[in-house]
Amino acid sequence: MPEIKTNLVCSGCSLLCDDIAIELEQGKIKKTYHVCARGYGRFYQVDFKYRLLKPLIKRDGKFHEIAYEEALRTASQMLKEAKNPFFYGWSSATSEAQEKGMLLAKKYKGVIDCSSNLTIGVAVQQFLQKSIEPPKLPFIKDNADLLIFLGCNPTASHIRLLSKYALLARGSKTARGLEDRRAITIDIRTTDMVKFSQHFLKVAPGTDRLLLESFTQILEGKSFTEEEVAHIPRKEIYDVVNTLKDGRTGVLFFGNGYTKTPENMATLFRFLEVLTQKGVKIGAIPLDGGYNAIGFAMNLKKKYNLELNADFRKPKATQNEDLFKKALKNGEIDLLFILGADPISNFPFEFSKKIAKIPIIAIDFQHTPTTQNAKLVIPTTIPGVESAGTAFRLDFEKTTLTPCLHAPEGILSDEELLNQLLQGT
Repeated sequence: MPEIKTNLVCSGCSLLCDDIAIELEQGKIKKTYHVCARGYGRFYQVDFKYRLLKPLIKRDGKFHEIAYEEALRTASQMLKEAKNPFFYGWSSATSEAQEKGMLLAKKYKGVIDCSSNLTIGVAVQQFLQKSIEPPKLPFIKDNADLLIFLGCNPTASHIRLLSKYALLARGSKTARGLEDRRAITIDIRTTDMVKFSQHFLKVAPGTDRLLLESFTQILEGKSFTEEEVAHIPRKEIYDVVNTLKDGRTGVLFFGNGYTKTPENMATLFRFLEVLTQKGVKIGAIPLDGGYNAIGFAMNLKKKYNLELNADFRKPKATQNEDLFKKALKNGEIDLLFILGADPISNFPFEFSKKIAKIPIIAIDFQHTPTTQNAKLVIPTTIPGVESAGTAFRLDFEKTTLTPCLHAPEGILSDEELLNQLLQGT
């Protein structure tokens, strides 16, 4: 008789959908319900052909299987011998693992940095420093009649966002779904978001900040004489501003396409402030692929009053933008401890070459280009599928991950493995 498990949370992305159901037969997943393509991949990674189930050590250019206990001892020894260890990744790790990773970096006087700092890190830092609360997803579902998508494409990155909470969802004040909402998409390329948007502004790369400044200028009633901004004609800009002013409650989702420097974030916040002054209650939410990218910043803030990263090489921890890139360029790293990321896949080739030359301890549940270039690879469980924990949803809401399958025999969770290393195993 099949067993049904319901109300599971999917760790496929930072949307952390909490309405997942699975059908189990003899301890294996037979069918999944309510999962998108990303979620499907997450739950079925348990039997993925690239699944890691044995620790590996590289000797003479070839991998050899070793016992789990030996892998832990080897990792501890490598950390003890390193003079400048760098702990990188963490956007796809539970909050419990992130906090253990911070303690490990502090213990070995190293540096810890999150992969999301290449995408939304500065944005989240600004939210936390300014104590800005993003609107909650259920509130958006019930109330938001104005949706702005800036430099993002949730139809690919957060697939159920539109149907579950945003554009297509039917809420208490948006009972007709799409018909009760207006969407504006701003991007450098044409994406599937165009199908759902009343306005699509295809801007020249690097000019979206200028466009937001133009919106703000017009909303403030200041003189606006430009015939074109960011390749967008003057008339279309005014049409969009009129749509903005017609809104009642709104949200601006922004992704990796919007460069999140402090200056750009100041422009974004100013735009939202002026729009609010015009009677539109509006907030913003950054979109990132790592299911707990928000959590890293939240936990770092709680533990060390920092938001980006933590450099423990001096008595008082400090933070620095582009810390990982700078350390790579300067050749400062003599050991890379990577968990919850695959930087060799995601970095430009020049940086990937530098990463591949550094001794790497890779913690993962699957083979990746990063694990292939590691000196030591230690397998762990799949968070939210085989192990528990907490994570922060993209609207900064804390969420509990509950396992639905037994972990493979002898395989530890990220948190358990890090705890062993903290104890000096």
